[in-house]
Amino acid sequence: MIKSIHQETGQSIRRICETLGLPRSSFHHAAKPTPTQLDDQKLGDQIEEIFKEHRGRYGYRRIYEELSDRDV
Repeated sequence: MIKSIHQETGQSIRRICETLGLPRSSFHHAAKPTPTQLDDQKLGDQIEEIFKEHRGRYGYRRIYEELSDRDV
């Protein structure tokens, strides 16, 4: 949200955070993805790849088996 306000208005991150009553450190902390979020994204990409590879015919059971075969 802060980033979109920054892009739309051109105001500084500092000014936006002050107006909203948030410390800038909270913005910068939230802007970086956590290791868990990165792992989830990677897993999601693999699931999509398997689903597309099999032309949408695989459900969650087959996708799970395929992930197991790939040692994920």
